[in-house]
Order: sequence, then C-alpha cells, then structure tokens
Amino acid sequence: MNSAVARGVCPRIPALILLATSISARAAEPDCTEVLSRNSLIACGLNNSPVLAAELATVHASTARREAARPFLPSNPTVGATLGSRVSADARATNWSVTLAQELEVAGQSFLRVEVADDELKAANAQVSVVRAELSEQLWLAWFETVAARERIKTASLLEQATSDVARTAKGMAANGLASTVDSTAADAAWVAASERRLEAQRASRGALLRLQSLIGARIEMRADATLEPLRTTGKGDTRPELKALEALKSASTRRIALLRRSRAPNPTITLFAQNDGFNERVLGIGVGLPIPLPQPVGRTKAGEIEEALAQEERLQAEIDGMLRRLATERAVAESDTLAVTEKRTLFSAERLAAATAALQALSTQLSAGRLTVREALVTQQSLVELLQSELAMREAACVASVRAARANGLSLEGEL
Repeated sequence: MNSAVARGVCPRIPALILLATSISARAAEPDCTEVLSRNSLIACGLNNSPVLAAELATVHASTARREAARPFLPSNPTVGATLGSRVSADARATNWSVTLAQELEVAGQSFLRVEVADDELKAANAQVSVVRAELSEQLWLAWFETVAARERIKTASLLEQATSDVARTAKGMAANGLASTVDSTAADAAWVAASERRLEAQRASRGALLRLQSLIGARIEMRADATLEPLRTTGKGDTRPELKALEALKSASTRRIALLRRSRAPNPTITLFAQNDGFNERVLGIGVGLPIPLPQPVGRTKAGEIEEALAQEERLQAEIDGMLRRLATERAVAESDTLAVTEKRTLFSAERLAAATAALQALSTQLSAGRLTVREALVTQQSLVELLQSELAMREAACVASVRAARANGLSLEGEL
C-alpha cells in the first residue's frame, strides 16, 4: 500500500504545485488591455518591454556560461588504440595497444572559472535591475507628462471660455458706443490666441499619450481621473544597481586575472596503457606527460592576456569612481529640486487658486458692469492665467522631483506608489 502511494500520489504533488503557481502567476499579471491605471503602469510597461527581454536573455546566456564553467576536468579523456601485424620468415604475430589519457588541472583553475562565471551572472542580474529601474523612471515621467498635458487642456479651455466671454462683451460694448473698436479687436485677438493655446494643448496631450503607449507597447487609454500626485516613496534605499553591476564586473575581472595566472601552471596528462608485443607478452603501465613552458614570444605565457585583464580592471575601477561621483550629484540635485518644489507649494494655496479661477470667470461680468475696461480685463486675465499655469507646472515638477528623488536614492519605483 505504501509503495502504491509513493508511486501514485507523490509524483502528482509537484504537478499540483506547478499548476497552482501558474494559476497564481496569471492572476497576479495586470490586465494591460483595459484602461491603464497608476497601479498597473509599471507592470504593463515591464511585461511588454523588448529592452528588458533582451537583458533577460543576457542573464540566460550568463547562466549558460556558468554551467559551461562547472566541469572539473579541463578536457574529456582520450582513448587511443593501435593494431599491427608482425611477420618474419618463420613467425607471425599481432601487436595491439590501448591507451587512456586524461589532462588534469592542478592549480585550481576550475574553481576560479566558476567564481568568474558567478560574478558575471551577478553583474547580468544587476543590469536587469538597472533596466527595470530606468524603464520604471521613464514610465512614471511619461505618465505624469500625459496627466499634466490633460490638465493643460482644462486650463486652456477655461482661458478660452473666459476670453470668449470678454471678447463677446467687448464687441457688444463697442456696438453700443461704450468701448472702442480697437479694444474689441484686441479682445477678439486674445480669444483667437486662447483658442490656439487650447488646440496646441490638445496636440501636446496626444503626443504625450502616444509616447506613453510606446513605452507600454499597447494602444491603451489612461484613466480619466488620473491626477498629478507625487510618488509616495518611503524607507531607506538600496545600493544603486548600476554600482552593483560595475562592482560585480570588477570582481569578475580580478578573478579572471588570477585564473590567467594560474593557467600558466603546466597541466599534467596521466596516461594508462596496455599492450601486447610481438612475443604475446602483456604490458600494463602508467605515464605522466608535462608541457614545457617556453618564454614569450616563443611560447605562450598569457602575458598579453594578463596585461589586457589588468587594464580592464583599471578601467572598471575608474568607471566605479565616476559612477560614485555621478550618483552623489544626482542625489544632491534631487534633494535640491525637492526642496525647491516644497517651497513653491506654499505659494499656491487652495484659497488662492479658487479665487483666481472665480476672478477669471467673472471678468466678463466686471467688464459689462463698467468696473474694468477692456484693456484692464485683458491684462488681469493674463495675470490670472499665468498663476494657474504656474501652479500646474509646480505640481508637475513635484511629481517629476519625486521620481528623480526615488531613483537617486535607490528606492523601488515598482508597485503601488
């Protein structure tokens, strides 16, 4: 009974586990065919990225190289055989021999090859993290650009409506002799300019959406209620993946130098042989062969390869030093931008924005009531619009600053932020 259970039930358990894992993985995948939301943005972009797919193929290749470095023996054993016939005037005999030869590495090269492959695999995985972070940053910036473009359409439409009301009122006043035709013409020109701004905002919004869709890899629409809210990133960041990749490559270069130096040690070849000579005598034996190292340039001492690896290590160290400077600068700039946005935020209170919007919509009423001239209404309108546009630019800058700060401090840009 126990053997039947072992043969019948146990083999099904891994299959059930794999099925459950597959179902849960499909359930966790975002739906990238419906409306794009803030929570599904990064997952959809990473799932459809050819750049990330190329980096994952590089990891696959690095994994294969590690597998290729695992064998302990430097080469497969060699079997040789000879067969000959010896004939004399009064006798005839058959000679044969069989040899088995195996090359051995005595300086520990096989272990170093695996360590080099491990470091290269770490670098490949770190580079995947770099690509994921870069793609996430691009996706968030494109997302906020698209949302801001939509907000600009609303602001431009509000300006167009207010300018249209002022132009219509100015035209009526000019027809009744209460304003000059010059003022009426100026108000009409302001309305044309406002309409052009609205059309340009719509064009920019379409372009921003197309750029976002290009990153996503699908013609997917955004949620209509998307807002300009900065990322909610908290916690302590990790070491930047760019730095991890360079450090892993430098470690691999250091181990490669040691491997090249150890590979100069002669590899002995052990030979086992058995033979039958012309007198039908059996001979068994063992032999050892050692290569003779010759100096450069007569022989191969790997001097050039070692010098090349040393230069590669120096270059990687210089890249690490440059990377540390660049990352420190990015953090400083991100902190400065965040501080500047925080200071600007205090200038745009909700009450001030509400008053500016109400004043913009009331310009036509104030103009018809005689409290403002046409020129005063146009100048006032321009000041109010600049305030609303500055507030929108501040909110977009705050979102961009949150992305840059998270990236500079090594925080994850994936998930619900």
